[in-house]
Amino acid sequence: MLAEGATGLTPAQKLSVIAKRYNMPGLLAMQPTEQIIYDSIDLSALSSTGTTTFSFFANTNTKTFPFANLQQNKLNAGNVICVQYIQLQLVTCSVVSGVSVITNIRTLEENQSGTVAAIFKPLLASQLTIVLGSSEVVKDFPLTNGYAGFNPNGQFGAKSYATATIDVQYGSSNIRLASEPVILPQLEFKANLVMPQFIAGNIPGAGTQFLRLVLGGFGTIPSMAKPM
Repeated sequence: MLAEGATGLTPAQKLSVIAKRYNMPGLLAMQPTEQIIYDSIDLSALSSTGTTTFSFFANTNTKTFPFANLQQNKLNAGNVICVQYIQLQLVTCSVVSGVSVITNIRTLEENQSGTVAAIFKPLLASQLTIVLGSSEVVKDFPLTNGYAGFNPNGQFGAKSYATATIDVQYGSSNIRLASEPVILPQLEFKANLVMPQFIAGNIPGAGTQFLRLVLGGFGTIPSMAKPM
């Protein structure tokens, strides 16, 4: 069942309203699908003296899989995505025989003793702004919403210890966007992430760290079937 956003409409209903509002009848004939797009940035450019702003999807034409799955900062004709959630993934890459390969993928809040991921927890204080065309549809959204204790979509459950059973909150690596902004085809977009001061020299171990931003939700892709 499709979740309802802040408008009270399912994503499919929302796309139908938008298709009629912007006179895009062909959109209703497209194939419904789960759309996921992503882009990655090299965290070695993080500033140790102040904030750093990164623009996801702005330069995807310079990247290839597995660092991005778009070749431009707009969707092709027939492709639409209703952004229901975002994810942040910490991707570790190392050079093996002259080729850059992914050696690990984690969430920022992953807290395992001695791992790189725990070092990156302060980056959850970052803020995200999504720009569609010239309009900001998500502004200064705090990424702490994706961390267990602050996540409105987190779930509680019992966890047993040696001396007692207590309630703990489980987080979700999916950060839900209640407004569910819709990215239309041929419309330029980007996601600006403002990150706090961070001392990259504290990162242990080998490899280059990338931050991958994932936008996902209900969408459409071109269909070969004729509309009924």
